[in-house]
Amino acid sequence: MILSSLNEFGTYVNLHPLFSRIESALITMDFTHPGERIYIEGDNLYATPSFSKAKAKEEALLEAHDRYIDVQVCLQGEEIMGWRNRSECLLPKEPYNEKDDITFFSDPPATFLKVPAYHFVIFYPSDCHAPLIGTGLIKKVVFKVKL
Repeated sequence: MILSSLNEFGTYVNLHPLFSRIESALITMDFTHPGERIYIEGDNLYATPSFSKAKAKEEALLEAHDRYIDVQVCLQGEEIMGWRNRSECLLPKEPYNEKDDITFFSDPPATFLKVPAYHFVIFYPSDCHAPLIGTGLIKKVVFKVKL
Protein backbone atom coordinates (compact mmCIF):
# COMPACT_ATOMS: atom_id res chain seq x y z
CA MET A 1 0.00 0.00 0.00
CA ILE A 2 1.24 3.45 -0.93
CA LEU A 3 -0.32 6.77 0.10
CA SER A 4 0.98 10.03 -1.34
CA SER A 5 0.15 13.40 -2.90
CA LEU A 6 -0.70 13.54 -6.60
CA ASN A 7 2.30 15.85 -6.96
CA GLU A 8 4.43 12.79 -6.18
CA PHE A 9 2.72 10.32 -8.56
CA GLY A 10 5.66 10.50 -10.98
CA THR A 11 7.83 8.93 -8.28
CA TYR A 12 5.84 5.71 -8.61
CA VAL A 13 5.38 5.34 -12.38
CA ASN A 14 8.16 2.75 -12.59
CA LEU A 15 6.27 0.34 -10.32
CA HIS A 16 4.10 -0.87 -13.23
CA PRO A 17 4.35 -0.25 -17.00
CA LEU A 18 0.80 1.20 -17.09
CA PHE A 19 1.27 3.70 -14.25
CA SER A 20 2.61 6.30 -16.70
CA ARG A 21 -0.73 6.04 -18.55
CA ILE A 22 -2.51 6.87 -15.27
CA GLU A 23 -0.34 9.93 -14.87
CA SER A 24 -1.30 11.09 -18.38
CA ALA A 25 -4.99 10.29 -17.82
CA LEU A 26 -5.08 12.39 -14.66
CA ILE A 27 -3.93 15.39 -16.71
CA THR A 28 -5.97 14.88 -19.88
CA MET A 29 -9.17 12.98 -19.08
CA ASP A 30 -12.59 14.06 -17.85
CA PHE A 31 -13.75 12.24 -14.72
CA THR A 32 -17.06 14.07 -14.23
CA HIS A 33 -19.40 11.19 -15.14
CA PRO A 34 -19.72 8.92 -12.08
CA GLY A 35 -20.10 5.21 -12.72
CA GLU A 36 -18.88 5.43 -16.31
CA ARG A 37 -16.09 2.95 -16.97
CA ILE A 38 -13.40 4.65 -19.04
CA TYR A 39 -11.19 2.20 -20.93
CA ILE A 40 -7.66 3.53 -21.28
CA GLU A 41 -5.95 0.30 -22.36
CA GLY A 42 -8.86 -2.14 -22.67
CA ASP A 43 -9.27 -4.45 -19.67
CA ASN A 44 -5.61 -3.88 -18.77
CA LEU A 45 -6.26 -0.34 -17.51
CA TYR A 46 -9.55 1.42 -16.95
CA ALA A 47 -10.92 4.12 -14.67
CA THR A 48 -14.24 4.57 -12.91
CA PRO A 49 -15.13 7.95 -11.40
CA SER A 50 -17.47 7.97 -8.42
CA PHE A 51 -19.29 10.66 -6.46
CA SER A 52 -20.43 8.91 -3.28
CA LYS A 53 -21.82 9.79 0.09
CA ALA A 54 -19.29 8.71 2.68
CA LYS A 55 -20.19 6.04 5.19
CA ALA A 56 -19.40 5.22 8.81
CA LYS A 57 -16.46 2.98 9.69
CA GLU A 58 -18.88 0.29 10.86
CA GLU A 59 -20.52 0.11 7.41
CA ALA A 60 -17.32 -0.26 5.40
CA LEU A 61 -16.19 -3.78 4.52
CA LEU A 62 -12.64 -4.73 3.73
CA GLU A 63 -12.19 -5.84 0.13
CA ALA A 64 -9.35 -7.28 -1.92
CA HIS A 65 -8.71 -8.02 -5.59
CA ASP A 66 -6.78 -10.88 -7.19
CA ARG A 67 -6.23 -9.68 -10.77
CA TYR A 68 -6.00 -5.90 -10.43
CA ILE A 69 -4.08 -3.21 -8.59
CA ASP A 70 -6.29 -0.34 -7.40
CA VAL A 71 -5.02 3.21 -7.76
CA GLN A 72 -7.61 5.30 -5.93
CA VAL A 73 -7.44 9.08 -6.32
CA CYS A 74 -9.42 11.39 -4.05
CA LEU A 75 -10.52 14.42 -6.09
CA GLN A 76 -12.76 16.17 -3.55
CA GLY A 77 -13.50 15.71 0.13
CA GLU A 78 -11.46 13.73 2.61
CA GLU A 79 -11.72 9.98 2.41
CA ILE A 80 -10.75 7.64 5.19
CA MET A 81 -9.79 4.12 4.20
CA GLY A 82 -9.44 1.08 6.38
CA TRP A 83 -6.50 -1.23 5.71
CA ARG A 84 -5.35 -4.68 6.78
CA ASN A 85 -2.79 -7.06 5.33
CA ARG A 86 -4.66 -9.71 3.36
CA SER A 87 -2.73 -12.52 5.04
CA GLU A 88 -4.37 -11.41 8.32
CA CYS A 89 -7.93 -11.48 6.91
CA LEU A 90 -9.43 -14.79 7.95
CA LEU A 91 -13.17 -14.09 7.67
CA PRO A 92 -14.33 -13.89 4.05
CA LYS A 93 -17.89 -12.58 3.98
CA GLU A 94 -18.63 -14.51 0.79
CA PRO A 95 -16.63 -16.46 -1.81
CA TYR A 96 -14.41 -14.67 -4.29
CA ASN A 97 -16.45 -13.05 -7.08
CA GLU A 98 -14.41 -13.80 -10.20
CA LYS A 99 -16.54 -11.62 -12.50
CA ASP A 100 -15.98 -8.49 -10.36
CA ASP A 101 -12.54 -9.59 -9.07
CA ILE A 102 -13.46 -8.97 -5.45
CA THR A 103 -13.55 -10.68 -2.08
CA PHE A 104 -15.20 -8.98 0.89
CA PHE A 105 -14.04 -9.73 4.43
CA SER A 106 -15.73 -9.40 7.83
CA ASP A 107 -12.39 -8.78 9.57
CA PRO A 108 -11.96 -5.26 10.98
CA PRO A 109 -9.32 -2.93 9.54
CA ALA A 110 -6.01 -2.88 11.41
CA THR A 111 -5.58 0.83 10.76
CA PHE A 112 -7.24 3.81 9.06
CA LEU A 113 -5.67 6.26 6.59
CA LYS A 114 -6.76 9.81 5.83
CA VAL A 115 -6.72 10.46 2.11
CA PRO A 116 -7.23 14.19 1.45
CA ALA A 117 -8.20 15.66 -1.90
CA TYR A 118 -5.43 15.42 -4.50
CA HIS A 119 -3.89 12.36 -2.86
CA PHE A 120 -3.83 8.76 -4.05
CA VAL A 121 -3.51 5.29 -2.63
CA ILE A 122 -2.16 2.22 -4.44
CA PHE A 123 -3.56 -1.10 -3.21
CA TYR A 124 -1.99 -4.36 -4.35
CA PRO A 125 -3.75 -7.75 -4.03
CA SER A 126 -2.03 -8.19 -0.64
CA ASP A 127 -3.86 -5.08 0.67
CA CYS A 128 -7.39 -5.36 1.99
CA HIS A 129 -9.02 -1.95 1.98
CA ALA A 130 -12.29 -0.41 3.12
CA PRO A 131 -12.97 2.73 1.05
CA LEU A 132 -15.41 5.65 1.27
CA ILE A 133 -15.33 6.22 5.02
CA GLY A 134 -15.92 9.75 6.25
CA THR A 135 -18.58 12.43 6.07
CA GLY A 136 -20.13 14.31 3.19
CA LEU A 137 -19.51 13.73 -0.49
CA ILE A 138 -16.35 12.08 -1.78
CA LYS A 139 -15.41 12.49 -5.42
CA LYS A 140 -12.77 10.07 -6.61
CA VAL A 141 -11.56 8.01 -9.50
CA VAL A 142 -10.43 4.40 -9.23
CA PHE A 143 -7.96 3.07 -11.78
CA LYS A 144 -7.86 -0.70 -12.23
CA VAL A 145 -4.46 -1.96 -13.41
CA LYS A 146 -4.28 -5.58 -14.52
CA LEU A 147 -1.42 -7.61 -13.10
